[in-house]
Amino acid sequence: MKSPFLFGRSVSTEGFTNRKKEIKRLKNNFQHGVNTLLISPRRWGKSSLVKRVIQEVSTKKLRIVQLDLLGLQDEAEFYKVLATATIKATSSKFEEWVAASKEFFKQLTPKISLGPDPIHDFEIGFNWQELERNYQEVLNLPERIAQNKGIQLVVCIDEFQNLTNFRNPLLFQKRLRSEWQHHQRVCYCLYGSQQHMMMSLFERQSMPFYKFGDVMYLNKIGRAEWVSFIVSAFDSTGKRINDTLADYIAALVQDHSYYVQQLSHMVWISTEKIVTQLIVDEALENLLEQNSILYMRDTESLSGSQLAYLKALADGVSSGLSSKVVIDNYRLGSSATVAKAKKALLNKELIEVRNNQSYFLDPMYELWFQRFVQR
Repeated sequence: MKSPFLFGRSVSTEGFTNRKKEIKRLKNNFQHGVNTLLISPRRWGKSSLVKRVIQEVSTKKLRIVQLDLLGLQDEAEFYKVLATATIKATSSKFEEWVAASKEFFKQLTPKISLGPDPIHDFEIGFNWQELERNYQEVLNLPERIAQNKGIQLVVCIDEFQNLTNFRNPLLFQKRLRSEWQHHQRVCYCLYGSQQHMMMSLFERQSMPFYKFGDVMYLNKIGRAEWVSFIVSAFDSTGKRINDTLADYIAALVQDHSYYVQQLSHMVWISTEKIVTQLIVDEALENLLEQNSILYMRDTESLSGSQLAYLKALADGVSSGLSSKVVIDNYRLGSSATVAKAKKALLNKELIEVRNNQSYFLDPMYELWFQRFVQR
């Protein structure tokens, strides 16, 4: 029997839980041409949310262009991926792709690459010297096609923060903003898995994408929704879990979407008919053991002050870490050392800051840390 719990990949139907308010808001943004900047910690379901909304809004008149910046090395690759994805999303036949590649570029001479399977091996490339002088043609391609075909486009870009690895990333962001802000038939949904970097791109007044659109902060799914989902998922496969143990599962991982699904899955595969407390506890131990090598590696790379900072968080000290009492208790050195440790842990994506309070970013790492480092 197939497990009803999904993790490690985006979902839009099975395994998708709640998010009614977020779906409605993002759906309205797509349908009314409002740019969206989607921010949340990794594995909280951003990609699944976007995928779900895409399925609900896509029509012949509202097309979706999807691209992922993960692994892209430079600006030239971005233009190639954007052009290819836009043409494929706005035309239904291979012949139309080739025609569009020639029709919508005036200053650029696109290079069309074909493989054994044209549907999957179709790419558009450009000469970099030409592209440097005429990059605007690619950035405005979605708008030109949308106007020509009388349609609306939504360009969804995952792992958007990866553009900070490009050469001269600030100039590149300025180029994107200067062209995209004038588009009338195209809106953009920008999101990524590194919350700290995404917030830097969208929240700083000095950055090009400041106030580019509606900033959506994805919150955790509520406990009641998780309990209902877990109980129903077990019921659907002929197994039973009571509300108390379903609540216990969600509480253990602090309602973290990825880990609720993963821990529930491990409990499910260990259950023949009825879930017990022992089954849940053993599943948790197995999950901690699976991640222990990764957590040990992360911990061994920490400086003394960073380790002391995490020990304070593990003890429940989320604010006032620069106070004399906390500094003395955890041997943090000075307030300057605390600030430096905090910044380093943010960059390593081991902590997050909400309402000026610090927390472990990964609840499973926090559990492991409390059991094997804190003691």
